[in-house]
Amino acid sequence: MRRNPYKIGRTRGISPRLKQWLNNLPNLKGHEGRWLRRGLIFILLIPIALIAVHFLKPETSLQNSVEIGRVRSKGVLTVAVRDDMPGFCENGEGLEAELALRLARRILPDAEEPLKLVPVTSTTVTTKLADGSVDLAAALKTKSSGSGYAYSYAYYTDTVYAVTLDRAHVSQPVHELRVGYIPNTPAGTVFASYVRELTAAPEQSMLDKLLRRPAPTAAPGSITSVDTVRLGSYEELLDALLSGRIDAAVMAGAYVHKYFEAEREALELPECYLLEQTVGEVEYRFMANSEDPALTRLADMMIYEMKSSGELDKLVEKYIGQRG
Repeated sequence: MRRNPYKIGRTRGISPRLKQWLNNLPNLKGHEGRWLRRGLIFILLIPIALIAVHFLKPETSLQNSVEIGRVRSKGVLTVAVRDDMPGFCENGEGLEAELALRLARRILPDAEEPLKLVPVTSTTVTTKLADGSVDLAAALKTKSSGSGYAYSYAYYTDTVYAVTLDRAHVSQPVHELRVGYIPNTPAGTVFASYVRELTAAPEQSMLDKLLRRPAPTAAPGSITSVDTVRLGSYEELLDALLSGRIDAAVMAGAYVHKYFEAEREALELPECYLLEQTVGEVEYRFMANSEDPALTRLADMMIYEMKSSGELDKLVEKYIGQRG
C-alpha cells in the first residue's frame, strides 16, 4: 500500500511537512512579495498592450493602408448621407456633413474639395457601399444595419420615443397603447427588443437546465402584452397615427424633429406629444465595408479626439441642440 506522507484526511490533520511546504510557497503580501506582484502585473499588461496595438494602430499606418491609398488616388472621399435630415444633413449641412468634411480633410489635407456627399435612402445606402459608389456612410446608421460592415465609434446617441397626438396618453405606459412601428429601422429594431423583454416568460436558470428540470411557466396574468402594428414606411406610420389606427408611433428623435418640427407646417401635421416612458436609444456611426476598416479606424481617432476636446459636444449643440 502506498504511504500518505501528508496524512491528509486523518484525524491528526495536516502534517508539519505539508505546512512547511505551504509556507515556502511565494507570498504576494508585504515587502517580500513585491517582485512577484510586479511580475504578475507585467504579465497581465502584455495581452492588453497587444490588443491596443491591434485595435488602435498608429494613424501613420492607417494613412498608408490600401483603403486610404484608394481614396487618395481619387482625390476625394465619397460619403453617403441622408440629405433630408435636419440637424444631421440637409442641403449638405449638418452634424454628419461636418464630420464627413473633417474626416476628408484628415485624409486629403491638400485637396481644395476633399469631400463628395452622395444622397442616399435607408435602402440604397448598403447598395452603394457594396458596389463601391461610396467609401463611407454617415446616414444615421447603427450597428443593427448588418454584420458585414465596419463601424466607427458613435458620434451621436439618439433617444427612441413613442409619439402620440393625444396629450392624455403622455403619462401612460407603452404597453397600455396600440403602438405602430417600422421593423426595418433602427428605432423599430430597438422597439422590437423592448417588446421581447417586456413580454418574455421567466428564464430558466443554468442549474435547472443542467438538471433537465421543466422550464418555468409564468403565472396567469403576469406577462405583459403589447398591442403592436407593423408598418412599412414613415408615410404609413404617420397615416396610421393621424387616422387613429394607432395611439402612438415609435420614432427616433431625428425623425420626430424632421416630421413634427422642421416639416410640420409643410406636411400639415398637428402638434405631437412624447410619452414619458421612452423605448430606448440608438447610436449613429460611420459605416464602411468590412474590407475597409481603415476608414472607420480613422473616424474612431477623430471622434475620440473631438469628444476629449469638447469639440463634438459643440457641434452637436450647434446643429442639433438648438431645435425649435
